[in-house]
Amino acid sequence: MNCDEVRAHYLAGEDERTGTHLAGCAACRSHRADLEAGRRALTDPAIWEEPPPELENQVVALIASRRNRNTAGAGWLGRWIRPLAAAAAALVVVGLYGVLRPPSPDWEVVMPGTSLAPLATSTVTGWNTQSGTRMVLAVNGLDAAPPGYVYEFWLSQGPLHISAGTFTADGDIELWTGVTRANFPRLWVTLEPLDDDQSPSGHTVLDTEA
Repeated sequence: MNCDEVRAHYLAGEDERTGTHLAGCAACRSHRADLEAGRRALTDPAIWEEPPPELENQVVALIASRRNRNTAGAGWLGRWIRPLAAAAAALVVVGLYGVLRPPSPDWEVVMPGTSLAPLATSTVTGWNTQSGTRMVLAVNGLDAAPPGYVYEFWLSQGPLHISAGTFTADGDIELWTGVTRANFPRLWVTLEPLDDDQSPSGHTVLDTEA
């Protein structure tokens, strides 16, 4: 599950589906207090109660009576009750959207395919956090890794290479690294055999320097 799905399940009270993700995702943990407030609000039965149809008329009549039964004032209030109620409902929706919506990315870069994957395209979106960098790779046109192989994503500065994780097929892939992209400008993906060699294989399929 991605962060949006996890936050939705958390608001729904499905802790068993979110615990592992929250333990490893600093971005979602940073929203924990907002998520808790949203979950408490959603469990309040008053939110889901259907107001009686006569409530609007009762409110208008009550306010009108306090204005010395000024019928013109009551008519003016009547015209505004519905927009105000709609605005209040909109504020609730906007508040929940603010909890569920992920923060805007700090950077985005295109990572083209190489001669080994000429039909592949990808974009890397990144969020800088206190614990490192969260990245989402949007990869298209990359064949599934053969049996016994995985794709590995790297951040590099000259000869220094940091692995951010592996994947086996294209799509949206979320990965984390403990370093900052500003210090490791090159982003690239290699096809790696499943062995004990921790260095890049050299079979590069996606590369910002392509």
